[in-house]
Amino acid sequence: MGKRLPPLLALEAFDSAARHMSFKAAAAELNLTPSAISHRVKALERHLGLPLFRRLNREIRFTEAGQDYFGSVRRALDEVARASQRLQAPSQGDELRVSAVPFIAAAWLIPNLESFLDSQPGLRLYVESTQRNADFARDPVDAAIRWGHGRWPGLSATRLASISVTPVASPKLMQSGGGLRALTRPRDLRDHTLIHLSYLPKAWGRWLAAAGVAGLKPKREIWVDNMQQAIDAAERGIGITLGVTPLLAPRLLEQRLVMPFGLELSENYAYWFVCRRAEADRPRLKALREWLVQLLAQADVQMKLLQAKQPF
Repeated sequence: MGKRLPPLLALEAFDSAARHMSFKAAAAELNLTPSAISHRVKALERHLGLPLFRRLNREIRFTEAGQDYFGSVRRALDEVARASQRLQAPSQGDELRVSAVPFIAAAWLIPNLESFLDSQPGLRLYVESTQRNADFARDPVDAAIRWGHGRWPGLSATRLASISVTPVASPKLMQSGGGLRALTRPRDLRDHTLIHLSYLPKAWGRWLAAAGVAGLKPKREIWVDNMQQAIDAAERGIGITLGVTPLLAPRLLEQRLVMPFGLELSENYAYWFVCRRAEADRPRLKALREWLVQLLAQADVQMKLLQAKQPF
């Protein structure tokens, strides 16, 4: 029977390349070179006797056979991962591995973990801080906190917090000085530096239009790729960023940041607690999910109490 199976390393390379539609990205994921990924995929194609990808200039595309085969390979690998997890569960019942974006991990998970661990004696909790979405088919994680639409095949997703954005700044920017105009009206933003989040590229434009200053040109602009960088820069007075509520409540309560204006703009995405659907009722996972839902609900209440009341 073993002779009928394709090379397993070639299957792994094909699966990664198919998920990313890139040999380069697959190479980064598997710690190989793009050439090695290409060779392994070619070995699989030789084994099957037909091409799985069309190799174009700087990109790859499925052949019809490749598209169909990928669906079968993904289902098979998912089943192997689930079976492995079921076997491991009895010996790892007192261990949880959670993946979260850096800002969530730093602003919410770590500062509040003591209360959760007190309710779960004997639990070993591992927190992985990363911008990359965990791949439940191959990464050793039990749960993840993701930003997005909440629809991921094979996964259970529970909404933790809806997302709104509003400008936040250091309190010192509320007063004029150093050649800067005090932040009292949205049009004053033209004299300051705006800090953009690369994963919300249109957010500032949408907010400025809603505030009645569409097309405003700021003094300077900075682009960063995660919320932690943006908030740290705002706290240092480097510029004004769009903060994601309700996650900023602690910094606002501590007056490390202020909301110069009362206008919040809702986004179409939310933060979600995500785990494998088959494991959603594991006691430790269920307890973590319920604790996070309660924690973010408290933050939402805090944000409502902290809403800036501006005249405009």
